[in-house]
Amino acid sequence: MGKRKNYLINKRFQINFIFKFIVLIVLESALILGLFMYVSKNTLTTGYAGSILKIERTQNFFFVPFIFITLIVVVGVAIVALVVFTLLSHRIAGPLYRFEKVLKQMEEGDFTGSINLRKTDQLVEFREALNNFMNSLDKRMGSIKDGLKDVESLLSKGDDPQVISELNKSLSLIKKEINHFKVTSDLKSR
Repeated sequence: MGKRKNYLINKRFQINFIFKFIVLIVLESALILGLFMYVSKNTLTTGYAGSILKIERTQNFFFVPFIFITLIVVVGVAIVALVVFTLLSHRIAGPLYRFEKVLKQMEEGDFTGSINLRKTDQLVEFREALNNFMNSLDKRMGSIKDGLKDVESLLSKGDDPQVISELNKSLSLIKKEINHFKVTSDLKSR
């Protein structure tokens, strides 16, 4: 499969993913700033402002530079996170989109589909399990359909005892395939 140009496949999922990471970075920065302010509350710092020696409380001396550095780091990390998490979430959102599409197809009665993912996508094991499930369901439904065709063909041949025997065999095969499936009406009849 080729590369997709649209990196926001499931915008809600991906934007929520990125937003939570950025909130985590902001909270982390606030925690670092708070811890620094707490640890340095009763300390003094000496430093030069131009050619003048200053003695100030450590909190006051470093507050503005610390805020400035923290903002630069938060904005930088947020930008990098936006790019990285957009690309990473794309590897999850793409497969989820494809799963949803194939499951809707199955809901409409089409069991012929399969899920294809790119080599770099996530959820490959889930894809294999879902493809195996769809293949099994497709084969069983095909067997049931073939059995019904046989029954219809035999019914058109009349009341011959051999035809009735063949009809019973076909019905038994159909019943076996159908009984493989557990459905809610089975639970009600118990």
